[in-house]
Formats: sequence, structure tokens, C-alpha cells
Amino acid sequence: MILLIDDNDNERAIIRKMLESGGHEVREATGGDDGLVQFGALAPALVLCDLMMPGKDGFATMADIQSLNPAAKIIAMSGVWYGPADHEAMARSLGLKAVIEKPFTLSQLLALVSQTLAPPVKARKVKKKPAKKKAKVRPKAKAKKAKPQRGKKAATKSRGKPKAKKKAKRAKRKQ
Repeated sequence: MILLIDDNDNERAIIRKMLESGGHEVREATGGDDGLVQFGALAPALVLCDLMMPGKDGFATMADIQSLNPAAKIIAMSGVWYGPADHEAMARSLGLKAVIEKPFTLSQLLALVSQTLAPPVKARKVKKKPAKKKAKVRPKAKAKKAKPQRGKKAATKSRGKPKAKKKAKRAKRKQ
């Protein structure tokens, strides 16, 4: 069950219909003091609380709820904040699950509520496989360079040049 705390009757009615269309049971509170009474009596799974309300504002209401139940899941609603960076910083600083900026769409609200109500995902422990023994790698033997042989016959074989070309080169050198 979700406890919806908002002083604006029209907004509260619209948000209630949005939540009910997602299959959620909703209870309404018209302000901070009423919200605290209902929170204590109902122990809701989630609280959606407007921040800007006359009398006891959302900040004081959420602080009181957290003093009653530090594990309470609370989403703050406001049209005052300016972007996701502000929402994340505010949620962290106030111990909230999230902040949603008005006006929001049905899909935004239902996705955030579902995410908040979902049980926390436990980190799976990955079993480490025993390390495989590596085969010893032997260094490759270095190829021996053939020493050049002295002499006419060996020189022609080691260089791999045809005899006719060699003779032509020698003749040019002599000239």
C-alpha cells in the first residue's frame, strides 16, 4: 500500500488514479500532520510526499516519518527542483529513495514506484574457478646463422646469384 501525502486535492486525485491504474492500493493524506498519523496507523510500503505544503511541509514530514521508521521508503514530489542532478543530491542528503519532479507522466511515476518497491537485488557471489596450471613454455632455440664460406664455390651458393650475372658484374668492375 502507498501513502500519498499532498495538500492539493486535484493533484492528489490525479496521482491516486495514476497509482491505482498501475495496480497499487493508495491511501491519501491532506498534509504533513495527517500523513504522520496515517503512516503510524498503516505502515505503508511506500510514501509519496509533496515537499511544498502549508503547515508541516514535506521536509519536516519526511524527517518525522524517518524518525518513526528509518527504513521507510519515501519518494518526494516537487515542481521546484531543476533537473536530475538536484533530485539525486536531494534524495541522498535526505535519505530518500528518489525525488520526482512535477508534472510527471504516468510511465515515469509507475516506473519509479516499481523500482522503489522492488526488493533489493543481492549481489551474486561469483565462484572463482581454480586457476589452471600453465604448461611451462620452453624458449625457442635460436636459429644459427650460417657462416659465409670462403672460396668461389661456396660464395655462389650462399648468395644464390646465377653465375652469368656474377661474371657480368666482374667484367664491369675490371673496366
